[in-house]
Amino acid sequence: MDKVTDVRNKFAGEISEILFLLKEVGSGRIYGFPGNCTPGDDELKTNVDTITEKFNDLLDQIESGKDPVTGEAAE
Repeated sequence: MDKVTDVRNKFAGEISEILFLLKEVGSGRIYGFPGNCTPGDDELKTNVDTITEKFNDLLDQIESGKDPVTGEAAE
């Protein structure tokens, strides 16, 4: 079956953001854990909420055919 859309390339930026957040959570870099209280980090729930939101936004873009850069429907 041929690909209609190369999702991995078209949405590479969004996928990279999600994978980065997952990597940070997976490595234990979460604010509030002893020894990991870096001011730029968030609580685990905030990280999970952000990942969920970004993932849902990505799925919406894919389903609606929106361009990842402009946010407009692809022609």
